[in-house]
Amino acid sequence: MIKIEIHTLAGQFDIEIKKNEDFYILLVILSKSQYFQEDGRVWSGKIEETEKLFEIVNLIKECYIKPSVPTRITINDGRLIKINLKDDESQITLRLVDIDENTNESELIQKIKELTNDIIDHNAMLKDYLDIFMD
Repeated sequence: MIKIEIHTLAGQFDIEIKKNEDFYILLVILSKSQYFQEDGRVWSGKIEETEKLFEIVNLIKECYIKPSVPTRITINDGRLIKINLKDDESQITLRLVDIDENTNESELIQKIKELTNDIIDHNAMLKDYLDIFMD
């Protein structure tokens, strides 16, 4: 199972990937937010091609083993991305506050966005929320 929690001043955005008997399910939850004047939304879909999913798992492991060193000093903008990976072998937790371009962490976030967009059929509203919470 992979769980991505994104906490910002605007609200919370969660992406979960769970294994059912023979396939994986993607669940995206936007929590209620005063900032966006939303009562919350949920999207879900079945992951039929697992190649991108396994790329994400490998990137999570790589980010955990060799985290990128920040190249600049930044002020926390109120966003925290927490990624949990639980598999048969281990449990890994990443906390990403600032993400430099061209790093494993930036590639990981991009792959998660691509997989989510592909599974939810490029829903325009979901794409906007992915851009807001993950860019």
